[in-house]
Amino acid sequence: MTAELRTGLWVFPDRPVGELLQAVLDSERQGLDEFWLGDEGPAREPFSVLAAASVVTDRIRLCTGVTNPYLRHPALTASTALTIHEFSGGRMVLGVGAGGDMSLQPFGIDAVDPVSRVRSFVEIARSVAQRRACDEYKPPSYAIDENLVGSRLTVFVGSRSEKLNRLASEVADGVFVAGMPPFRFGEVIGWARSRRPIDVALYPSAAFSDEAIEYNRPQMIWGLLNAPQAARDRLGVSAEELQQAADELRSGDDSRARSLITDRRLGELILVGSVEEIGCRLAALVQSHEPSSIGLALTQADLSEGIDCAVAAFQVMRRELGDN
Repeated sequence: MTAELRTGLWVFPDRPVGELLQAVLDSERQGLDEFWLGDEGPAREPFSVLAAASVVTDRIRLCTGVTNPYLRHPALTASTALTIHEFSGGRMVLGVGAGGDMSLQPFGIDAVDPVSRVRSFVEIARSVAQRRACDEYKPPSYAIDENLVGSRLTVFVGSRSEKLNRLASEVADGVFVAGMPPFRFGEVIGWARSRRPIDVALYPSAAFSDEAIEYNRPQMIWGLLNAPQAARDRLGVSAEELQQAADELRSGDDSRARSLITDRRLGELILVGSVEEIGCRLAALVQSHEPSSIGLALTQADLSEGIDCAVAAFQVMRRELGDN
């Protein structure tokens, strides 16, 4: 059942580059199939890190999880991704979404008309990859493309919204489902499969220890801030409360965010527990949603320990799924 199921990790790009590269290398050495790196504006730049990672790895897929159409011209983003795709031997996955407060607000940019902008991004990325003209891109003779690389560039869309997931089902190769409570997975994946049966990369957040729980707690504000009202209603928290906590968190004060994300709310937002418990929950998610890949979003101080725990949880998951 799970022979073709890929496993991987997502990491926030707020660590030293050397630590991020080591995480990619450790992930490959421990048998994981893909590594997703966030694009959060003024944090470490993901394409540079993934390009460096392509030098020290041989097999693992290198993915942006996810970039946006606002901070760079989509054609430049696509040509950058194709360059990494070439250098890595066809292992790059270009993930794009609308962008959120963490990535856009430091630049004073709002996510205006996100569905149209993401649709345009995918169209332009395809045009760059196929060296064909479109409204916002006219390929010169020296342009990079998929034929030169020798491998098709895969494009995923990552979003919490219905419209963007339905768009992904229409135009993308897959969806990156992350940064949301597990109780929303079924709804979101349903939207993503409404037009075509595209790939689904399912990445719940996880905390294996008390330290990881406390590290995660204030950061959960960001996902809730951009969540649908129904999700906030279920957790009993208002957009105004979340915005105030996010503003203070951005300024370095996490006290309000910590008080809002109670143990009850945290337990609905992420997977919390031992390796055995989280592995069993991953198996249940695979059985319920049949993703193409299953991974964990790791947000904790000790990333190396988190990788070890994640790998052990995937082993439990495969055992529960009957993969011997």
